[in-house]
Amino acid sequence: MIRFGLWVFTIACVLAQVGAAGGVVPGDRSYADPDAYAVYSAVIPSEWAVTAAHAKNLVIARETTGYKICLKPDNNTAEIIGPAIENYEAQNRESWMLEPKIETHIPFKLLNSSEVKEAFENSGWEGFYRNYPDSGGIIELSAVGFNSDKTIAVIYVGHSCGMLCGGGSFHVLEKKNGNWTPLKWNGLSCSWVS
Repeated sequence: MIRFGLWVFTIACVLAQVGAAGGVVPGDRSYADPDAYAVYSAVIPSEWAVTAAHAKNLVIARETTGYKICLKPDNNTAEIIGPAIENYEAQNRESWMLEPKIETHIPFKLLNSSEVKEAFENSGWEGFYRNYPDSGGIIELSAVGFNSDKTIAVIYVGHSCGMLCGGGSFHVLEKKNGNWTPLKWNGLSCSWVS
């Protein structure tokens, strides 16, 4: 029963988070920050759809999905990560509309809410995969939180891939020599999987 509930919750989140009919979210805004797209480009290759599902064509929800932050850095790393967490919370008060600026070796399609709804309308995940084969499901991205000099980033990335198939987690990255890499830090984090 819990697993069925998680599946229903996952589908509901996907449909709710990708916005209202027609792909328009109240306060609809284009997300144009090039630093955010560099972070997306760094994180996506390590995500489930790429590493486990071996997707050949990624599907990404066009509207950003901001989840309640659950990162709790310890006293030694709070000063480093704290400003990016605060910025994450501010950036994710509203949804942003992603642009096709993510650099990845795998082709991708940004789907607005009406396209997601249409893909699921008649036969759920079977219909989705009929329309988007080899996609590994739907990836959802938050807006990116940065510290003031944009050397630390906080992002949520999730995926939904079928009944009892999905997950999500927060990532903390550091920009070194022009590249975004995972930051080693101490404290508590969280993730989910079904």
